[in-house]
Amino acid sequence: MIRAKLRAYARYFVLSSIFVAGSASLHAQDEFPGHQRTQEISLHKGWNAVYLEVDPADGAPATVFSGLPVDKVATLFKNPGNQQFVSDPAVSLTSAQGWGVWYASELPEAFLKSLDEINGNRAYLIHAKSDCKWSAKGRVTGDAVTWQPDTFNFTGFPVAAVGGPTFAQFFAGSKAHKNQAIYRLVSGRWKQVLQPTAEAMRSGEAFWIYCKGPSTYQGPLRAEASGGRIALGRGVAELTLRNEAPHPLTPTIHHVAGDASPLPLSILIKTFGDPAAPVKSVPVNFPASGWQQPLPALEISGAFAVPFECRSGELLRPLQGSLLKITTDLGTETWVPVSGRRDDLGK
Repeated sequence: MIRAKLRAYARYFVLSSIFVAGSASLHAQDEFPGHQRTQEISLHKGWNAVYLEVDPADGAPATVFSGLPVDKVATLFKNPGNQQFVSDPAVSLTSAQGWGVWYASELPEAFLKSLDEINGNRAYLIHAKSDCKWSAKGRVTGDAVTWQPDTFNFTGFPVAAVGGPTFAQFFAGSKAHKNQAIYRLVSGRWKQVLQPTAEAMRSGEAFWIYCKGPSTYQGPLRAEASGGRIALGRGVAELTLRNEAPHPLTPTIHHVAGDASPLPLSILIKTFGDPAAPVKSVPVNFPASGWQQPLPALEISGAFAVPFECRSGELLRPLQGSLLKITTDLGTETWVPVSGRRDDLGK
């Protein structure tokens, strides 16, 4: 209830704000139907280690797992360091420090629950009474993974459902994670990944990895945008893509039109040689629907900025949103919310 009220206030603030001419910013908590996606997750009987990429609109566990044979869910809020992880998920997590646990109402230990909300960009242990498919619908936030140094971290990353990178490929560009111990859940037990060059990461999977020292690593391709999202007003906003892998990467931008009113976006390119305007920006218009655009290869430590502009005169509503999915030839995925407003909003 509190969360719903806060979101309502956030929407009201956005709609009632007066935007400065030339600004490309929206309120940090703006929400649009187009920022939602559905993450398909397979749950097997017993314990599952899951990385949830989306933020449910109603995070109450009983609501999130309604209709599913899920009776226990746990997440680690802070690793105390004296116990890196619970080797067997079947043990009582209520006695383990730093964990929040939810039990279904039919279980006798339900009164011991300490987890009241399911949030996106978090790793969870989920116990299912039988095999099932979980279609987790929620908002893409663009939040970054936060690392706790000098201990094991329970986390995951978006990767392709087919053809994802190996653990060694994904973490090769990070001094804090390269050659560090990794554990994944196998048949209900944590097993060390002994061949990280051969074992591929899985979409929706959470795992333990040791972080040696501080780190801000987010994967081989770092997508940088203000607040983790692109907010377009009357100006231009840039998405910076940075290669943090020890080899070239080739990214592709996918515009994911999730609702009936996706954004009409343009990418600006610079042209040279016109006597009247030696250097000018020319918009390359993309349709207000799904599309994809391959980009030039990024060399090692290379980066480039992609300037976006919203054709606000074509918007069907005052505020609209879509998603950008940036994939690489390595099999990684990065999701970035993008939003736009109509020119007459605030006049």
